Amino acid sequence: MKAYLMRGLRAAFVWDRVICRLIASWFSFAALTLLIHGEGFATVTYASDTELISMALITLGFFALYSVLGTLALELHSDSWFLLLSSSICVFRWLLEFEHKTDNFLFLLAVVAVWSLIVVSFLRMNERLFSLWQPKTRTVLIIAVVGGVAACAVLGTITCLRYKTFSSPNFDFGLFVNMFHNMKETGQPLVTSERDRLLSHFAVHISPVFYLLLPFYWLFPYPETLQIGQAVILLAGVIPVVLLCRHFRLSGKVSILVGLLYAFYPAISTSCFYDIHENCFLPFFLLWTFYFFEKKKYIPMYLSALCVLTVKEDAAIYLLLFAVFVLLSERDYLHGGILAVMAGAYFGLACHLLNTYGEGIMSGRYGNLIADQEDGLLGAIKTALINPGFLLTQMFTTSKGGFEKLVYFLQMLLPLGFLPFCSKKPSRWLLLAPMLINLLTRYVYQYDIGFQYHFAITAFLFYALIKNLPELALPTRRNLLGIAASACCALYLMTVVPKLNTYTERWEDNKETYAQMEAILDTVPEDASVSCSTFLLAHIADRDVIYEVGYHKDKPDVDFVVLDARYSSYKTTMLTYLRHGYTVWAQHDGLIVILQKEE
Repeated sequence: MKAYLMRGLRAAFVWDRVICRLIASWFSFAALTLLIHGEGFATVTYASDTELISMALITLGFFALYSVLGTLALELHSDSWFLLLSSSICVFRWLLEFEHKTDNFLFLLAVVAVWSLIVVSFLRMNERLFSLWQPKTRTVLIIAVVGGVAACAVLGTITCLRYKTFSSPNFDFGLFVNMFHNMKETGQPLVTSERDRLLSHFAVHISPVFYLLLPFYWLFPYPETLQIGQAVILLAGVIPVVLLCRHFRLSGKVSILVGLLYAFYPAISTSCFYDIHENCFLPFFLLWTFYFFEKKKYIPMYLSALCVLTVKEDAAIYLLLFAVFVLLSERDYLHGGILAVMAGAYFGLACHLLNTYGEGIMSGRYGNLIADQEDGLLGAIKTALINPGFLLTQMFTTSKGGFEKLVYFLQMLLPLGFLPFCSKKPSRWLLLAPMLINLLTRYVYQYDIGFQYHFAITAFLFYALIKNLPELALPTRRNLLGIAASACCALYLMTVVPKLNTYTERWEDNKETYAQMEAILDTVPEDASVSCSTFLLAHIADRDVIYEVGYHKDKPDVDFVVLDARYSSYKTTMLTYLRHGYTVWAQHDGLIVILQKEE
């Protein structure tokens, strides 16, 4: 026993372990202080009443405790576990409580820089221990799917509570509720609140993929069905991700980590914060297309590619970029050529249909690349081919003249440890080309991860990451995956978890009020035409005719006008309609006012 303890003491007081234990003890003191003092760490006066001698004594107390435990656990590098645990507690509290909105990302970078060093060091120190665990394929899939289900539950909760707390506007949720109501009743994607008149949504975006959700909406005709459906579709992408990892013979541990990176990749969740969009189908279908290409199963590959095209007219651009990659990097000229023809022909047809029978292609978002606006998207392509230098001037230039695009670039790549760039084959960088679609525009929403324009890019980035991993030496792979894991977790904590907390608190604090608002809206006859405030619209959009009052311009052609009295701006609209001969049908101060057209 004495010999065992002496050997333990010698092992526990090796210089590198002592340093690790000291840092762990200091982080433990910081974590304890955060737990005691709570909020406000971002001020210089925080914990100012704590004396240095107290800090030293508490830190030494943790050091003594960890030394004893380290002596008893000879085979386990316990100091690294204490360091990881204590630093993680600090990181969680710091990220969840930091409220200086303008400095959020800079603070995140500082946290990731420190935490990544700890995570990478932890992985290196425990490499021998982790080598003992070799999970089998079934275990890998189960863990990845469980992670996907957990992320799906968080995302579904956020988006459903967003709707239930009357936080989802007509653009872009109420219009889809109205569309699905009409699809359920008539089979056609008709909507009145999108362009203030009855038209097919396909006149704006050609998205027959929505019909895949229709059977579920037919069974459960509720707006929440759409929000949950979006979360399920997105997180189902974890399956082709894990299958791609298996195809490239990545270890079980790496496959699990990559699957969890996808499930909790911040841009997957934050892109849903503006409610459902057809773009949510892109990662699922693109990842299956990539997988079937790698497996040389070309018939399902083409079927998946066709599904990509059904998402939206501009989805063809992503398929075309993949075709270019297949041609130039994989040198598969037959299938690359067929994919390119498919994508190009479909995009040309979609543009013709929208320009001839619909609302036209939204080329204005790339107006900064178009010299003659009459040229449309062809003008942007011409600029790209003739003047590539000008593209570089636009890549990180924003409408506000700030660093939003650089922040966006880091938000997309940091949670992946920049692994999509780490290839010995420069042609593989073609898989990063879809990012240019968002970087070359000055349309602010396309380089803000809080909107829906990042789903397809996510699929390409994960595909590139998975293809690159087998080429990297073990230490490099381990270190970059460690950085990816810490950055992904940190960004998720700063961007997703606060949304969950916000909407949960909003619902718990006001659910009686929201129930009352629902009951008021239920009194509006189902067969009546309505003009409605934007945040109320989704809750009564299951009718044939409904308009958003802000776009309807006070036209006296509806049976009822429903106004959101939570915002004082409703009074001007109310007075205008009263002058048009409408009368107050129901008035609930501070909540909702309903006006009825006189017979």
